[in-house]
Amino acid sequence: MAEASNDENIESYSTEATSNLEGAVEEFAEIIAEVKSEDANLKVFRSLQIVITGRKRRIGDLGNVESPDDPMKIQLMVYNKEHIEIVLEFIRENGFPAKNEEGSQFINVRVPKPSRMQLEEIGDDVNRRTNAVGSRLMKIKTNTGLRIRAAMEKEYIDQRIAGIATKKIDLHLERCTKEIRIIGLMKRKKILGSFFKVVERDDADLLKVITKRVKLEAQKVENENILLSFQCKLLLHVPSTCAHDIHVSYTTCMIHGIHILHVHTSFSVHIHMSCGTCSSKIAHF
Repeated sequence: MAEASNDENIESYSTEATSNLEGAVEEFAEIIAEVKSEDANLKVFRSLQIVITGRKRRIGDLGNVESPDDPMKIQLMVYNKEHIEIVLEFIRENGFPAKNEEGSQFINVRVPKPSRMQLEEIGDDVNRRTNAVGSRLMKIKTNTGLRIRAAMEKEYIDQRIAGIATKKIDLHLERCTKEIRIIGLMKRKKILGSFFKVVERDDADLLKVITKRVKLEAQKVENENILLSFQCKLLLHVPSTCAHDIHVSYTTCMIHGIHILHVHTSFSVHIHMSCGTCSSKIAHF
């Protein structure tokens, strides 16, 4: 009975910690997905300062600045109609082609591609956010560790149980930390493009993981396209009453991790698409 209670205590600590760790990763993924290369232009544009009624004001304080359709086109919605002409003239004086339709509060501005320095600033910001989430994950582990230690001191759990719970939490921390590093690295690589370079010492190893993920995703999409094509061909050559007897499944190559497609039917047609990396390829109809 006591052993069962201890098992529940393990789950109460490790499960809660795992939930908090995974929640932090999901939140980070959602936030980082909103970061885009066009943010560089928006940031610069919002920070431009103009003198209005004797006071220096930021463009971002005078209107809503966004780039809804094209990163090379910025749309400024000026809050006060009386400021439209002043702001429009100021934007043009700063070298940005801009126009405003009569009666509209919107000013449409053409901007150049972000410079390397601007993109690197966004990349650095992604790095800072990634490191901040890493610290948050470590704090989750530390707080749970303190709770486990307090439970030991009060003899709610023994040292063996505490060790098992701590080990499970460490494993989840390692997995989640790696995941946020991958998410941050993928975003930084996408933003910087040809300007990308490794910064952290484990970037090179993580890039290999990313490359493998991209390859697997491409293989999955290819298999799905092949599947759709085969299904269409099969349905053209079988009676409609037999169409429901087509069964499709995937397996995974244990060596290369690549998805393998299998199609089975009740009318003696069998299709196997094997792992394209292995030497023993199979593809018969």
